[in-house]
Amino acid sequence: MAGKGFRNNAGRTLDEDLDRIAGSLTLLGPTAAAERIVMELQQKGPSWTGKFSNSWQIEGPQGQTVKGDGQPGEPRPVKFASGPFTGRQAVATIFRTGFLKDKVIFRVFNFSSYAAQATDEKVDTFLRPTALPQTELGKRKFFEVNEGRVNPSKRWDVGGGSPKSSSSRTADQDWLANYAGGGRLNKAVQISMDAALRGMR
Repeated sequence: MAGKGFRNNAGRTLDEDLDRIAGSLTLLGPTAAAERIVMELQQKGPSWTGKFSNSWQIEGPQGQTVKGDGQPGEPRPVKFASGPFTGRQAVATIFRTGFLKDKVIFRVFNFSSYAAQATDEKVDTFLRPTALPQTELGKRKFFEVNEGRVNPSKRWDVGGGSPKSSSSRTADQDWLANYAGGGRLNKAVQISMDAALRGMR
C-alpha cells in the first residue's frame, strides 16, 4: 500500500496504525458495547438472589465467550480479559463475518434456567427462595402490594389475588423489551463507539 514502511514518531509503520484503528473502531467498540449492555441489563432486570443478574453471557464472532458465574450476589461485570481482536486479525474477521453487511457479530443472552420467566416471556412459575430480596439492588427496586398474585401470571403482574397474602417484584413490566426497543440499547452502542473513537485520537 502507499506509504508502507513509513514510520511515525512512535516507530510504528502506517499500515500498523491503520490496522490498529480499524480493529479498535470496528470490533473493540462493539465489544465494549456488549459489555456495557450487560451491565445495564443487570441493573434493569430483576434481582432477588442475584443468580439471574450474574448469568449473562457474551459470544463473539469467532466463538470467544465470556460469561458470569451464575452465583448469588450483587451484579458483577462481564468483561473480556482483553480485547479479543487486534490488528489484521480484526480486519480479517470483519470481512469473514460480514460485519460490514450489518450482520450480528456479538450475541448477549442469559443462561439462567428461569430466564424466560425473568424476562417476561413466560408465566412465572418459580417460588422465591426467601421472603425478601437478598441483594442490595433487589432491595432498592423492591415493589410489594398487599394482595396475592392472580394465578397464572407473569413475574411483573402483582396484586389482584388473595387479600390474605402479598406479592412483589424487583423489575418493571417488560423491562427487557423496553430496553431493547426504547432506545437504551442503541444509546449504549453509541456511547461505546464514541469512546473507542476518542481513544484513537
